Amino acid sequence: MNSISDQLRAPMYGSFSSALEHPDLIQLRPGLVAAAFRLMKLVPAKYIVEKAIADGQLDPGMPVLETSSGTFAMGLGIVCAEKRIPFHIVSDAAIDARLQARLRQLGGQVQIVGANAAGSNVQVLRLEALQEQLRANPGSFWPRQYDNLDNQLAYRCFAKQLIRTLGKNIVLVGTVGSGASTCGTVKALREIDPSIKLVGVDTFGSVLFGLPVGPRMLRGLGNSIYPNNLDHRCYDQVHWVSPAEAYASTRRLHAQYGLYCGPTSGAAFMVAEWLREQNKTVVFIAPDEGHRYADTVYDDAWLHDGGYAGLVLAAQPTKARSAQTASGPWAYLDWERRSYEQVTGQPRPAGTVLEQIRADQPAVSA
Repeated sequence: MNSISDQLRAPMYGSFSSALEHPDLIQLRPGLVAAAFRLMKLVPAKYIVEKAIADGQLDPGMPVLETSSGTFAMGLGIVCAEKRIPFHIVSDAAIDARLQARLRQLGGQVQIVGANAAGSNVQVLRLEALQEQLRANPGSFWPRQYDNLDNQLAYRCFAKQLIRTLGKNIVLVGTVGSGASTCGTVKALREIDPSIKLVGVDTFGSVLFGLPVGPRMLRGLGNSIYPNNLDHRCYDQVHWVSPAEAYASTRRLHAQYGLYCGPTSGAAFMVAEWLREQNKTVVFIAPDEGHRYADTVYDDAWLHDGGYAGLVLAAQPTKARSAQTASGPWAYLDWERRSYEQVTGQPRPAGTVLEQIRADQPAVSA
C-alpha cells in the first residue's frame, strides 16, 4: 500500500506545455463529468509543431506561421516560446487585446488585417496575408489547423485518459469548430469500443451541419467553411445552441460547480446535462478557462447591454425534422453517423479552407 506521502506526490512536468496537455476530469454529479482543459488548443499546436520538427518540415530558425484569432494562437505561442521558435500570427480585429499582448510577450509577431472588411472577406484577407508571409519565408511552417489531419491525431492521448479513468461506458459531448477535437477523440475511443457515442454542439449561423451561413455572436464554435478535419460520419447527434443559452449555462457552470470556463464549455455543459443517459457517463469537453471572458460573458452589464439578460431560456431542445428546419434557441438532430450529403441532400463543398474561401469570394479588395 502506498504511503500518504506517495499519494500526495504531484507529477513534475518538464515544461509548462506538458502541464497543460491533459484536462482535469471532474465529476459534477453521478453520470456527468467535465473534461476541463486550461487551454485545449495547445494539444494540437504542440503535437503538430513537434511532428513538423521531427519530419523536417520546419527548418531551424524559420518561423511558424498561422492565422488565428483565438486559443490556437495562444497554444502555438507557448510551444514556440519553449522551443525558441519564432512565430507570426495573422489575425483581425476580433482578437482581444489581452491575447494579442500575451502573444507579443511570448516573442511572436501579430499582424492585424481587414479592419474595414466584413464577413468572409476577413477570412480571405487573413489567408492571403498568410500566403504572402509563406512566400517571403521559405522553409517556414504553416500548421493548417483546419485541414491538417495531425490535429485529430493529437487527441489520442485524451481518449486514452478517458478510457483509463472512466472506462468504455461513456458518451462524449463537445463543441465543433474545426472538428478535430471531437472527431479525433471519438475515432480513438471507437478503436476500443465502436458503440461509444459522440454528440456535437454547433451554433446557429454556422454551416458545419447544413444550416445557412449567418451572423455568429457565439465565438469559439461553428464556422462559415468546411474544415477537412470535420468528419460528419463521426456524430450520432448534433445540437445547435444560441448565445443566450450558452452564456447562461456558462455562468451556471461557474455558480453551481465553481468551474470558470469559456462559453463553448457552457454550450457543451447544457447539452451534456440534458443528455444524461441511464447507466452511462456523459463527458463534456470544456476547452478553456474563463479569464478571457471576464469583460463579456462574466460581466452583468455586458450581458444586459447585449440583450442577453432576463430572457426566458429554453429548458430543453426542440427536435428538428431535418438540418434545414433546425431553429433557435436550441435544437437537435439525430445525425446517426451519416455523411453531410446523406443528411442534407446537398454535396459538401470540397477543397481546403483556402480553396473554399477563394471560390466563395473570388475578388476581394483590401
